[in-house]
Amino acid sequence: MKKISLVLIMIMFSFATFAQVKKEHKDKDKDHMEHKEMKHMKMMGDEDPTEFSESMGIKLGLNADQKEAIKKAQLKRKENLMELKVDHQKEMTGEDAEDMPKERAEMHEEMMKINSDFRESMKEILDDSQYAKWEMMHADQMKMHEKKMKMHEEKKMMHDGKMKMHGEKGKMKSTKTKEKEDHDDDNL
Repeated sequence: MKKISLVLIMIMFSFATFAQVKKEHKDKDKDHMEHKEMKHMKMMGDEDPTEFSESMGIKLGLNADQKEAIKKAQLKRKENLMELKVDHQKEMTGEDAEDMPKERAEMHEEMMKINSDFRESMKEILDDSQYAKWEMMHADQMKMHEKKMKMHEEKKMMHDGKMKMHGEKGKMKSTKTKEKEDHDDDNL
C-alpha cells in the first residue's frame, strides 16, 4: 500500500512539475516576442530628438532653423511611435495567438506610415543636397538593421535546431570518404 501511494505521489509531482515548466516556457516565449517588438520600436524612433537634431546638424551642416524643425519632426515621430506601442500593448494583452500575425502586420504598416511622414518632413526641411546625404545615411542604417535582423534570425534558427550542422558535417565526411575511396580505387 505504501508503495502504491508513493508511486501516486511521484506521478502527481511529475505532472505538476511538467505543467510549471510548460507554463514558464510559454511565458518566456511571450516575453521574448514583446521584448523583440519593443527593441525594434526603440531602434526605429526612440532617439532623443535634441540629440538627433544636433547629430544631423553636424553631419549635414544644418542651420539653427533646420535643427529646430528636425527636432520637432523627430519629437512628433517619437510620440506617434510611443502611442502606437501603447496601443499595440493594449491590443496584444487581449489578443489570441492566432491574431498576432495580423496585429503585427497592421502595426508594421502603421510604423511605415509614421516613418514615411517623417521622411516627407525631412524632405521639406532639408535642401536637395542635404536630403540626398540624409537618404544615403538612412539607407546605410537600414542595411545595418536588416543585416542584424538576418543574423538574429539565423541565430534563432540555429538555436531552434532548424539548421542541423551535424547532418551537414556527416554529409561532408561521407563525401570526403567517398573521394578518398575513389582516389584509392584509381591507385589500384
